[in-house]
Amino acid sequence: MSKGINTEVENGELLPDDDLEFEREYAEQQRKRQQEIIENRRRIAEEKRKREKQEREERDRRIAQDKLDLVKMKAGIADEQETIKEKHEEERVLSFGEKAANFWYHEKMWIILALFAAAVVTFMIIDTVRREKPDLEILLICDNALALDDQRVLLEDKLEQYVPDRNGDGKVCVSILNCALNENKIDIQYNNNSQKFYANLQQGSIIMVITDSNTDPDLQALMVNDLPDRFPDNKYVDEDGLSLNFGFLADELQCEKLPNDIHLCMRRPVSTLDGNIEDMQKNFDEDLEVFTAIAEGLAEQASASGDKGLPTDPVPFVSASAASADTDSKTGSEQ
Repeated sequence: MSKGINTEVENGELLPDDDLEFEREYAEQQRKRQQEIIENRRRIAEEKRKREKQEREERDRRIAQDKLDLVKMKAGIADEQETIKEKHEEERVLSFGEKAANFWYHEKMWIILALFAAAVVTFMIIDTVRREKPDLEILLICDNALALDDQRVLLEDKLEQYVPDRNGDGKVCVSILNCALNENKIDIQYNNNSQKFYANLQQGSIIMVITDSNTDPDLQALMVNDLPDRFPDNKYVDEDGLSLNFGFLADELQCEKLPNDIHLCMRRPVSTLDGNIEDMQKNFDEDLEVFTAIAEGLAEQASASGDKGLPTDPVPFVSASAASADTDSKTGSEQ
């Protein structure tokens, strides 16, 4: 028996007609699909060749026309309408987001600086508006226990009992500006205090000054010395001002070592860089009323409590040059 392809199934029958028909239809579909793919590729390639040919022809035509126009221009026979016109691409319109991103990319440094400057100015304006305007300002130039923050705040609270609401904001505020001047402390703090003191000295709006026996005589000479004539019945007022030699005051300020040489003085009205003598005289007269209330109030409290004054003597002032000379003499004697 010859060998060949067995087209029979196990029972000896051929494939069913339905399966054979399905195989033929599927094969035909695949053939048509492949033919369509080939046809599409051919059509795309043909369109590409046509487009490239048209572009080449257009480019060659434009080059030829440009050469012709150039020859005419050189020959002087071309008119304005025949001049070569450069062809530009149409400018693309950017969206709002693209414009914003482009602007930020090129100007971000200036934008940041402008925002920072605006923030600083806004903060300064808000701080100025919200800042509490004191009803009384006092310069403190003595370098003792009153220069400490806690004691200075307690003294402000004490003096507010005698000060009216002068600015009409509904509350009383006394501000003591710490400008402690001690020539034995030649440091950054001393320089800052000195600048602060002389800057306020030129304004003429701050009249009262707190000093002690170590205050520079030249600075003490800026204060009035006729207060005893104005307050003949107040034993705590002398040529240097109102003495704060009160034991009860040391207790209220929580300062056991408060020296007995502290004075509340008043500046002599003079012409300043920021004002004339008439303006400062007006400020002096207004502050004199407050000074009177403070002097009388403290004197009454001292009399009622039988106050005996402060036991702490002031620390004697020793200039830097004298201290240096004393140190040199001690060193020489030891040698």
